[in-house]
Amino acid sequence: MECLLMKKQQGFTFIEVLTVLAIIALATIGTLAVRDWAVGNSRVSDAKNQVVTIQAGAQLWRPRSGDFTGISLASMSAIAAVPETWGDGTSINPWGGNINVEADAADSSRYVVTLSGIAQDGEGARLARDFTDYTVDSSYSAGTLTLRFQG
Repeated sequence: MECLLMKKQQGFTFIEVLTVLAIIALATIGTLAVRDWAVGNSRVSDAKNQVVTIQAGAQLWRPRSGDFTGISLASMSAIAAVPETWGDGTSINPWGGNINVEADAADSSRYVVTLSGIAQDGEGARLARDFTDYTVDSSYSAGTLTLRFQG
């Protein structure tokens, strides 16, 4: 008779449910961290590709004299030395900021590429470091990356 009086329990205990929810929360947090890292790497990679395209475009734009006076993203876009859709460089970098290209005021045989509006300081500093070997100088400060190239 005792067997008939005892009911069999069904379902999960509160501890089991909490354990499963904790595991799901940890997996979600880990996934979001990896996603943010991947998005940051993608922006850095896109910016590098844009700068390399500008370097190639500057060589196409450059007159035989080697003087970069008058260079700009708009002037390079006008002759299709860089993608024509880039226009004057407004809001085209991966962070939504501007890209500016101009002759170096101190030496017109050099040109300066500036990316502004970089929202992540770590990504800007990484770009400055990555271009160190390819530029006369590279620096990052307050959301702006400055790269100085020798023509």
